[in-house]
Amino acid sequence: MDKAKKYTEEFAFAQARQPKPELKEEIEKRIGFGLELDLEEENIKSVIIHLRPVMRFAAAASVALIFAFAGTSFYFYSKFNSANNELAILKQEQTVLAQQTKFVATENENIKQQLAVLSNPSNQQIVLNGLAISPTSKAVLYWNKTTGTAYINCVGLPQIASNEQFQLWAIVGGKPVDMGVLNKDCSIAQMKNIQNASAFAITLEPLGGKPSPKLEKMYVMGSV
Repeated sequence: MDKAKKYTEEFAFAQARQPKPELKEEIEKRIGFGLELDLEEENIKSVIIHLRPVMRFAAAASVALIFAFAGTSFYFYSKFNSANNELAILKQEQTVLAQQTKFVATENENIKQQLAVLSNPSNQQIVLNGLAISPTSKAVLYWNKTTGTAYINCVGLPQIASNEQFQLWAIVGGKPVDMGVLNKDCSIAQMKNIQNASAFAITLEPLGGKPSPKLEKMYVMGSV
């Protein structure tokens, strides 16, 4: 293999042409290694031999720089992804905390309302006991005869289907008067104002309620 390389180089030098003198300066400017080139035919081989180590060093340095740049880029890319993931987790935790804070604030407001209703001496407590359709059911109404305000505690009512809803009625002059439907998750809820009622009852109606009650589905009732 070395002999073939030697013959190839000798053949190349035998066929080489003498370059123009001004080409030396141009090549020196382009290479920029600070080497003084002698482009005489007999010295070209010496110049090539001296340049080979320099070019090899430059190539090796370039490859090293490429690997160093790739490693640095991967490091910062990993750090960037990690920071993004941590930021997403913090945002999620902040959202959960905000929801929990809102829930606690709502619960506190509900508790304040319930305490205000229970502690108001002007509110009359009327117990609505279960009827034949549901003997264990129970509800408590807090009614102010003067202002007509009414609050219902319906935690003692049974679970019902999603297409059904309990509805509160006041008996005024022997006739039922609508006081509104009950939310499924109510504890103490304010209902429509009513005056001159002699009794109260709760019936099970289709979702949204009805203008007149289904007496056969009356769950609880209590007299004033």
